[in-house]
Amino acid sequence: MNNNEAYVARIGNFQPIEGADRIIQASVILNGVVQTQVVVGKSDYNEGDLVVYFDSNLCLDPIIIEDIDKHHKDYGKEGFVSIARYLAKGNRVKTVKLKNTISDGLVVSVDKFFQFLDKKTSELFVEGYSFNDIGPTHVCHKYFPPVRMQSTPGSKKDRKKRKLISRVIPDMFKFHVDTLALLKNSHKLYPEMVASCSRKIHGTSSIASYTKVLKKLKWYEKLLKKIKVNIVDTEYDYLYASRTVVKNDLLNGTGFYSVNVWQEAGEKYFKGKLHKGETVYFEIVGYLPSTQTYIQKPFDYGCNVGEYKIAVYRITLTSDDGTVSEYSWNAMKERCKELNVPMVEEFFYGRLGDMYKDIAWDENWNINFVQRLQEQFLEGDCPLCKNKVPEEGIVIRPDSLYIEPFKLKSKRFILKESELKEKEDFVDIEDEESCGDKERALAEDFNS
Repeated sequence: MNNNEAYVARIGNFQPIEGADRIIQASVILNGVVQTQVVVGKSDYNEGDLVVYFDSNLCLDPIIIEDIDKHHKDYGKEGFVSIARYLAKGNRVKTVKLKNTISDGLVVSVDKFFQFLDKKTSELFVEGYSFNDIGPTHVCHKYFPPVRMQSTPGSKKDRKKRKLISRVIPDMFKFHVDTLALLKNSHKLYPEMVASCSRKIHGTSSIASYTKVLKKLKWYEKLLKKIKVNIVDTEYDYLYASRTVVKNDLLNGTGFYSVNVWQEAGEKYFKGKLHKGETVYFEIVGYLPSTQTYIQKPFDYGCNVGEYKIAVYRITLTSDDGTVSEYSWNAMKERCKELNVPMVEEFFYGRLGDMYKDIAWDENWNINFVQRLQEQFLEGDCPLCKNKVPEEGIVIRPDSLYIEPFKLKSKRFILKESELKEKEDFVDIEDEESCGDKERALAEDFNS
C-alpha cells in the first residue's frame, strides 16, 4: 500500500477517555493490525464498521468536504458542525491531543463516499483499498507547504536567456524509493526474513553519485557529431541531489539555489571517493551550514548552530548499461568504514524472528512483532538531540535483491510534526524539495 493515500479500514477497540462524556478513543484497524488511534464521537460508530482513514499528511478537496457535509443527517440544522472544523489551513488533516489522548488523523464513514462509486469501483471499495481519487473525483492529496524556497535552477530572467540542458542520463541516476508505512505492510514481513532495524532520523534526504552523465561538448565536437562522426558524449562525474531534485544538473551551469546543503554535504563527504557507478543515499540533520536555521525545526541532533551531520542509509552500484545492484546492509557498513562516513544507527540485523525469540512463529507473528517494536522503540525522547523532542521512529529494511524499506513512526512525533505545520514560520525542506509542478499548484491553491 502506497504512502499519502486515504484507505478503507475498520474501526474498533473503543475506550473511554477520562473526563470526556461525548468522545471516546478508537483504533483504526487494517487486516487485523492496529494502525493508529483516533478520537470519535461516542455514538458515531459500531465495532468493526468500515471507515475511510486520512492521515495527517493529507489534504481534502473542498468539493469532497462539501459533499460529505451534505450527507450528514444534521446538515442544515442548527448546531451542525462541518468536517472542515477538524482540518487545518489548506484542508490539511491534523493530529491533535484531546484530553491527554492523541488522535492521529481523521476517519469518515464509508457510506459518505458511495455517491462517488461506480460498479467497478464499488467492488474495489473494501478494506485495504487505498486512493487519492475515486474515478474522476479528486478526494485528497499529500500536504505541501506554501512555496518558500526557490527550487527551480536559475532566476526567471536567467532561464529566458538560455536553454537549460540536463546532463542527467535517466537510466544511470536513480532517486531514492519511498519508505512505505510498516503498519500498512506488516504482512510482507516473516520470521525467516533477514533485515535490519535502524533509527529513523528527521532531516533531509540527500544523494551523492559518481555516475555517467552527458558531456559538455566543445564546438568542434558538436560539429563533428552533426556529420555523424562518432564522438564520445558521456563521461563520469558527480551528481548531488535532494530527494527529488538534482542540484548540479545543467550542462550550461549549476543553476542557483537559495539553500544547497545537499551539494555541499555531497562534495564534503564523497567527492573523489566513490567508485564509478556508485550512489550513496544519506540523511542530513542539524542546521543549514553557517546559519541559525534548522534543517528540520527544532531537531538539532546534537549539532551546534550552523553545523550539520550526515548518516548513510543506502548505497548502490549502477553498471554501464543502467543495471542497479543493491549493497546489502553489511556491505554498506563495510563501505561506510572505507569512506570514513557515519551511517544510521543500527538496532538489529539478522533474522527478524530472532529479534524477539519469545514470539511464536505462528499466524499472529506479524501482529505481535510490530507491537513489540512499538513498545521498544517508539514514544520516547530523541536521545541524539540536545533539546526535548520526540524520537521519530525506526526503519525495517529487508536484505533482498530490490530495496523495499518500511518505516514505523512514533505517535508523539506525528503529533509534533502536525503541530509544527500549524505555525506560520514553519518550513519543511523535505516537503518543499519533493514538490513537483502539479503539487506546487495544489499547494498554492489550497493554502491561499
